[in-house]
Amino acid sequence: MATSKPYDIGPLASSWARSLRARNLSDNTQRIYARATAGLREFLLTYEPDDPDARPAPTALEGKTGVHREHIEVYITRLRERTSPGNAHQHFRSLKTFFNWLVDEEEMDRSPMRTMKAPELPETEVPVIPDDALKKLLTACKGKDFESRRDTALIMMFLDTGGRLSEITNRTVEKLDLDLMVLHVLGKGGRERPVPFGRATALAMDRYLRATGKHVGRELESSDPLWWGVKSRRALTIWGVGTMIERRCKQAGIPHIHPHQFRHTFAHLWKLNGGNEDALMRITGWRSRQMLSRYGASAGEERARQQHRDLSPGDRLA
Repeated sequence: MATSKPYDIGPLASSWARSLRARNLSDNTQRIYARATAGLREFLLTYEPDDPDARPAPTALEGKTGVHREHIEVYITRLRERTSPGNAHQHFRSLKTFFNWLVDEEEMDRSPMRTMKAPELPETEVPVIPDDALKKLLTACKGKDFESRRDTALIMMFLDTGGRLSEITNRTVEKLDLDLMVLHVLGKGGRERPVPFGRATALAMDRYLRATGKHVGRELESSDPLWWGVKSRRALTIWGVGTMIERRCKQAGIPHIHPHQFRHTFAHLWKLNGGNEDALMRITGWRSRQMLSRYGASAGEERARQQHRDLSPGDRLA
């Protein structure tokens, strides 16, 4: 008796990807969603249960032989064990969105994940970047050549705005206002917001833009990319930015810095210096106050010690 082939969710995943593009979601969000469906697709096509009494690989989208909650649970569990809780959590949220879309599109009557709970995500504190490391990093970028001007401006922009990697990188010249000292970024959900920066960053950006005009051999136009590659003379990619920071860290003799650490460092320094939380939410693009707690966890003890020094009841009495 012939055995039915495992069900392939690939075509539906492709349809979902097209709907995501139509909604103008960020490239990074689309990549995250695509990675989750691609991972599940490969898992279902090659799935062999560990327990002989367990549900076999699905041969249909739904029904008795369809994609079941048990399949998703095994996939998320194996993913967590193979990679990390954070990665498994991200895949879970992406796949739940995918199956909800299938229900909305009437491809399924109900989602196999409708009653599933997201895997617990342990609280991990992303280390903030120490001041001495920041100074060494900027020192490594000193110079008057194009690359030095660019790298200094990029690092200052990350540090001074708390913007995400894709938000800062994927910009055009017209999105920068040096007079108002604002960069208009495109955040999650396709929402554009202005992020302010300080005078030192404005000076670094002005020097960089003048150096860029010389580098490309013409006056910059409003539709030009804001950040340029050294050899390619094309738009700098997010991978190019990550490579640049990694290279500069090695030159500075400091541990590797992930671009997202600048965002945590920005939030930490803002709160450390008594910055307003509502203003912080506007600048960073957070819509939930839960994000304040998540990002505020980084170096929270340091802030607590400083506030205790300022508010110590014993010192006040003395």
